Amino acid sequence: MSFEPIGVVRHGYPDDEVRRRRVDGTIVIYDKYVEGLRGLEEFSHIIVISYLHRYRGAPLVVRPRRLEARGLQAPEVGVFATDSPDRPNPIGVSIVRLLEVRRGSLSVSDLDLFDGTPVLDIKGFSPTRCPEGARAPRWALADHV
Repeated sequence: MSFEPIGVVRHGYPDDEVRRRRVDGTIVIYDKYVEGLRGLEEFSHIIVISYLHRYRGAPLVVRPRRLEARGLQAPEVGVFATDSPDRPNPIGVSIVRLLEVRRGSLSVSDLDLFDGTPVLDIKGFSPTRCPEGARAPRWALADHV
């Protein structure tokens, strides 16, 4: 497999800050992909698929770090139950609020990606993607309080 990034995340926050909380930033889209942004401004949120370039390994059991960083009780769970960046394949999926689309850049909030993270794809997020009756454990919801 090979992937070609379509852009990169920029925000200037240190990694430790991004581990603790979600941040505002910009997704800079490379020139050859700018036309693909047409119509994206109609969405309030987007799905960002990224390459987790600071890959450190693939533990199968983790503690949700964002909870621990906030001093909350973090259970030990399987990596597939979390949004941990340490995964068998370093691919990230983030849903962020789209604030503004300018030619070649997207202003966003609620980013959980490090500065310099390569972006592989973007999709408009529609409420129809939220299945009726979706649920999550209490500890997973605490990350968004």
